[in-house]
Amino acid sequence: MAGEVDLGGEVLLTVKISNTRPVDLVDLTTSLMALAEEFRDFASRENEPAEIKLYVRELRSGSVIADLIPIAQQADWVLDHKDILGAFVGNLSDLVEFFLRGKGNESGATKMPSHEEAKRLSQILDPVAKDGGAQFNIQLSDHAKIEFHTHIHVDSIDANAIQNGVRRFLGPDLPAQLVRRDQLMVLEQVKNSTSSKTGDRAIIEAVWPKPVRLQFLSDEAKAKVLTLEENPFQKVFVVDVEVHSVGGKPVLYRVIDVKDALERP
Repeated sequence: MAGEVDLGGEVLLTVKISNTRPVDLVDLTTSLMALAEEFRDFASRENEPAEIKLYVRELRSGSVIADLIPIAQQADWVLDHKDILGAFVGNLSDLVEFFLRGKGNESGATKMPSHEEAKRLSQILDPVAKDGGAQFNIQLSDHAKIEFHTHIHVDSIDANAIQNGVRRFLGPDLPAQLVRRDQLMVLEQVKNSTSSKTGDRAIIEAVWPKPVRLQFLSDEAKAKVLTLEENPFQKVFVVDVEVHSVGGKPVLYRVIDVKDALERP
């Protein structure tokens, strides 16, 4: 490539989509964006010292081949070892195995993916799932193209099976509004006032695994939480609740009634 800067012996993450028909540009862009987002979140979970993103070092001919490198936000800091990339590809491989064969890593421990990880994996593999003869490969190598043992290979049949598994895992999108009865709710944060309408958040795992903004439809309902003698954060509340969603994702729980308070396991 004209003007290419020699970065020395950096480690490359090479993504290759072996296609049998033209790849939709939107599908390819979405796939690479999902891969980049998954890497950024993984690096953050691994407590890397700075925000790190994947950048395209080179696009090569021969199907669709992209060499990617991790760069931190600090000026021109190129990560020059394979540890974080190797761990990332290993984690991505575990996700593939989870949805393809219903198993976890080699130690036998099954890591439950998050909804975001599941969605991004489906997006990463979408160009291959749509092409009956396509294959997806991702591998780790150094500047001299010496391959390490960390790699992933998925053909179109497996990509479709993984996407089907993701759809089952995610379930149907939530409607804009519905009422759920007798739901188990745990508090993440709550204002110590029955009249407060902001700042409360809770988790209802049967609906969504993450905290969602919380409101109580009456002062009486919230009082059942605040007037407990025990710490309300150590309780599981049985509630009737309105679930308000946008794009299939809950954005607000409105508690109609608090029916019971159980000891938290």
